[in-house]
Amino acid sequence: PGYGIDYWPKEAKIIQVDINADRIGLTKKVTVGIQGDARLVAEQLLEQLSPEAGNADREARKAAIHQTKPAWLQALSSMDHEDDDPGTTWNERARTRDADRMSPRQAWRAIQAGLPKEAIISSDIGNNCAIGNAYPTFEQGRKYLAPGLFGPCGYGFPSIIGAKIGCPEVPVVGFAGDGAFGISMNEMSSIGREEWPAITMVVFRNYQWGAEKRNTTLWYDDNFVGTELDPHLSYAKVAEGCGLKGVTVTTQQDLTEALATACKAQDDGVTTFIEVILNQELGEPFRRDAMKKPVEVAGISREDMRPQQPL
Repeated sequence: PGYGIDYWPKEAKIIQVDINADRIGLTKKVTVGIQGDARLVAEQLLEQLSPEAGNADREARKAAIHQTKPAWLQALSSMDHEDDDPGTTWNERARTRDADRMSPRQAWRAIQAGLPKEAIISSDIGNNCAIGNAYPTFEQGRKYLAPGLFGPCGYGFPSIIGAKIGCPEVPVVGFAGDGAFGISMNEMSSIGREEWPAITMVVFRNYQWGAEKRNTTLWYDDNFVGTELDPHLSYAKVAEGCGLKGVTVTTQQDLTEALATACKAQDDGVTTFIEVILNQELGEPFRRDAMKKPVEVAGISREDMRPQQPL
């Protein structure tokens, strides 16, 4: 999530390089537009720079990082729950309604405790994975596969399969919410075949499309449309039906232990799906700067709305 930052800084000067001239300046006004191949243009620009380019204020930037990072990690360690925006109460209600369930942040701290330091991980898009982006740390490069700004829903599962094929000796763990995982769950019927490598997949179950629901709580007064998922479905049981190992966890200790066990089991060719039951807290929206209050064009009354009934 953007944590409230402006996705496009208002005072930034933008240089856009695009092989398609029609795309230049289409999204945002640019200072300089260059039609060309991105790699060739980048290489030509680098050739024009001196070896000292970027040295200005380098030490000050390093000092700022050394001060800011520990402060952020300390703040992160104290976070257990998601805040509500003024005028909204969804997260407070979610905690009260499911008081015995983990919050997303509590789950991610448990994951940190059970994740091997050499592991490769992948992350899908969505609420729980976005919250979790702040938690993993890495001592080496090429350890984190993320969908990035393309936002491909269902990325976490297939990408971690590819990581294991490319690095068969390294433990791998994929992460996805229950909404995003449903996009690629058909691969559960493939991953159990003998020629496929063993992986670990963590599926966060809060029975909702969380990122979309967050936008609805902020800008549409809790009028949810298409955000609810079947609470009776169990991905752990689906995994067992595909001949794989399925585990359901509800506590931090169980999650830490299940993750550590599953990663070790990859050495024995065992693929494990860990279904993590969470409350329905919602994190920061992805593009707060891009959203606006809806404009009323007809006389809609709350009395006309009927609450969505659970299945």
